[in-house]
Amino acid sequence: MAALLAAWFDLKRREVPDWITLPLVLAGTVFSLVERGLGVTAGTLLLGGALAELLYRQKVFGGGDLKLLLGLALAGGPLYGLAVFYGSLLAALPLFFFYMLKEKTRKPDVPYAVAILAGVFWVYWKGVWII
Repeated sequence: MAALLAAWFDLKRREVPDWITLPLVLAGTVFSLVERGLGVTAGTLLLGGALAELLYRQKVFGGGDLKLLLGLALAGGPLYGLAVFYGSLLAALPLFFFYMLKEKTRKPDVPYAVAILAGVFWVYWKGVWII
């Protein structure tokens, strides 16, 4: 549900509100601690945070997109998070080209939460379940 809301806001406003992503990150952290323990949760936070920081500094993604991905990884598990990230990269290619043609620029403003939502659907379709 968070990915669906985030995609809608990203399409309409080009922003993913914190009231969508921060509760997901918090709930995902608590769920991960209970279900997977401190080691997996800390590893997901550290690796996910480092990847998020790198992608944010390179201006590949916005902060809301990264919090959404981190929340999904915490809630679904690190392998689920990586699978969603991979699926979102696949979905981002046609989305990027569409916005590149629409905006007539080589650096279009792409609503990446839409690609993340497509990644969630792709993972569901391929059968990568929450681990």
